[in-house]
Amino acid sequence: MDTHESGMLAVVTGAAGGLAPAVALRFARAGYRLALVTRPGREASVRATLEAVRAAAGPDAAAAYGADLTSAATTRQLMAAVEEAQGPVEALLNLAGGFSMGRASEVDADGFERMLDVNLRTAVNATTAVLPRMLPRGRGFVAAVAANAVISPSPGTTAYAASKGAVASYFRSLAAEVGKDGVNVALVLPAAAIDTPANRAAMPNADAANWVDPEALAEALLFLATRPPRGRVHEMVVSPR
Repeated sequence: MDTHESGMLAVVTGAAGGLAPAVALRFARAGYRLALVTRPGREASVRATLEAVRAAAGPDAAAAYGADLTSAATTRQLMAAVEEAQGPVEALLNLAGGFSMGRASEVDADGFERMLDVNLRTAVNATTAVLPRMLPRGRGFVAAVAANAVISPSPGTTAYAASKGAVASYFRSLAAEVGKDGVNVALVLPAAAIDTPANRAAMPNADAANWVDPEALAEALLFLATRPPRGRVHEMVVSPR
């Protein structure tokens, strides 16, 4: 049985990405309401996820928002609007991110900045927008998804690995900082590529059986979110086998 209060609000960033549908639906079935956040102008791209959540949990179970999370000011405005419309944010699931290949000798500063923008800054901006709301209440859950590149680097992923490594370091440090104040912070590390339509299209010759199932990551995030205060898990590696 889930240990959270039914009807709590979870914000899911990167809602148009391949991992978000599984995560949103799993949290909705556990009783959470959802705020699904994607880039401005892409709200229609989360329609299928929105409809699936509403079919599973009711017409008021989810709403979609468009916001540029690389802007700290815009992200603060977004979280204020979400709370005004749907109530206190009890969980933040940082799923926004991106991937690019490139040898270290070929990736310029702009390439690194793009990876830092989509992977690190989106998560930091969303997190720092909700923390001032969670800390006075003495509760909340914030999670991020890192990458196998943090565990096992491979050629051609220096910018991506650096950005995801920064994500891992930030959330590990954050867990130590705010855990005593009642905010639960967790990091999930997939130990392989995530089996999403985008990854299958990008790597058509790869064996997806050796990739991590989005459903497994969704289950891991829910487990971390619903741990009791004296039994929290702050980091979890999810392997395909």
